[in-house]
Amino acid sequence: MRGKKLVALVIAWALMAVAAAAAQTHPKLVVVIVVDQMRADYLDRFAAYENGGLHFFATQGADFLNANYDHMPTETCLGHSVVLSGRNPAHTGIVANEWYDRDHHKMTYCVEDAASPLVGDSGPGISPKNFIGENFSDWLQTSHPGARVFSLSLKDRAAVTLGGHHPQGVFWFSHSTGAFITSRYYAPQLPPWVDDFNRKHAIDSYAGKQWTPALDADSPAYHTHEVAGQFPHPIPEKVGPELYESVYGSPFGDELLESFAEAAVTANRLGENPQDAPDLLAVAFSSNDAVGHTFGPDSPEIADEQIRLDRTVGHLIEILSSRLGPQNILWVLSADHGAEPTPEAERELRHNERARRISFSDAQRSIETQLSSIFHLTGPMHWFAGQTDSMLYFDSAELANHSISLAAATHALSAQVHDVPGIDAFYDTAHLGSVEGWIGTCLRNSAFPVRSGDVYYLTSEWTLFSNKPTGTSHGYPWPYDSHVPVLLAGWHVTAQRIVDDIQVVDLAPTLAQLTGVHPPASEVIDGRPRKYLLATNANAPGEQH
Repeated sequence: MRGKKLVALVIAWALMAVAAAAAQTHPKLVVVIVVDQMRADYLDRFAAYENGGLHFFATQGADFLNANYDHMPTETCLGHSVVLSGRNPAHTGIVANEWYDRDHHKMTYCVEDAASPLVGDSGPGISPKNFIGENFSDWLQTSHPGARVFSLSLKDRAAVTLGGHHPQGVFWFSHSTGAFITSRYYAPQLPPWVDDFNRKHAIDSYAGKQWTPALDADSPAYHTHEVAGQFPHPIPEKVGPELYESVYGSPFGDELLESFAEAAVTANRLGENPQDAPDLLAVAFSSNDAVGHTFGPDSPEIADEQIRLDRTVGHLIEILSSRLGPQNILWVLSADHGAEPTPEAERELRHNERARRISFSDAQRSIETQLSSIFHLTGPMHWFAGQTDSMLYFDSAELANHSISLAAATHALSAQVHDVPGIDAFYDTAHLGSVEGWIGTCLRNSAFPVRSGDVYYLTSEWTLFSNKPTGTSHGYPWPYDSHVPVLLAGWHVTAQRIVDDIQVVDLAPTLAQLTGVHPPASEVIDGRPRKYLLATNANAPGEQH
């Protein structure tokens, strides 16, 4: 039934589109959907089993088939910060989910801010303080006075980096209380509509349920790639953090966020701006990432997550289109990164003998042994103060204790250390200008002074650094992590498949050009506007360029 309603809405949009195009200079509402860890191939892979929101994007949208990130590591905070800023980490300062703070000698979370305590929960403060420059959310409000911005997610770093610096509301999920919260950077207290939503505690309704396949268990959707899944997955019966974590790690987390998004639209009358300005709603679905980490991209579980997400996004499209008119909404779909196949599935299904799972401690042991040999050290040496995906930070105090300069240490690691398990090469962050080829471009897009490590390392393709026996991760610049969906649909957009190579940094300037938004002249924009690749409503759909 829901699929039929979407079809009807699409037909209505098609009939009204030409007249609307002439009358409107901007959409009433821009909805940006970012799905954590959604690989680009998922849209085609599960297309036969979907008729909801993902189906809407795939069949009615402009699909940039070859969209990639060009930075490393490919992680949540970096990806979400790029989507609406049009800037690489080299210009946003968001170099990882967390990085080593050399001044305070500790790891720093990408959106942490002690000066912005949480509202609705206890814990470290959160804000966009570390995010340098503005993004489309901020540009929108400058270009269209009165425009309102709301950003929602189960993850704080996703909601914060999409929301920019001056939103009307940014909210995320508390794993300890099962409620949606914010920080004092955004408001001194939760607005009444959020309190009302939290009071109902909809998450408790999942207690005691089971996550079972949405389709018949024998459906080929679950048997085209992976070995047998582990269904059913019981949801804890007792209300509390264990229940909340379980819902977060299942498609039910998407349903919860979609309900919250509906509440945000209704309470704030988004798309019905009294100043006739476009509003922005960013919704970052996080549960896909949790499912992917646990089971891998070839699992029946990720298939079911995508099939259920299709229905969930379809419901949001149906509700908002009925409320505002489908011709008045510009929809955007993307992801923050992809996912590496589990080495076990990669070997079994595609006979890829290069796929392997190893512990990073094996690599680090080799690195440290070689460095000690290079500098003729025989005793204990604590070489690194910090490590995060793709980056190593030398322990400056230890180097000083052994009369080793930082320049000498970085040169030794980048030029003299070889044959490290799972690592192809090391790169001195201070001398990235001389690195040639695609990896040189990627590294220069990624590095930010002070926050980046002293050395970047390139993990070998098909190597998964993991201490766990199952599941997978991401963070690498290889296509399985960098290739993501980028689609536009709705207002002034017609169906087409665009084969030109683009970068995800191109999305924000493209949105700006479509909606009459002007980034500040002083803002560094790494992306290129790609509106010229889009057919207008007057053009026939088809494969372009």
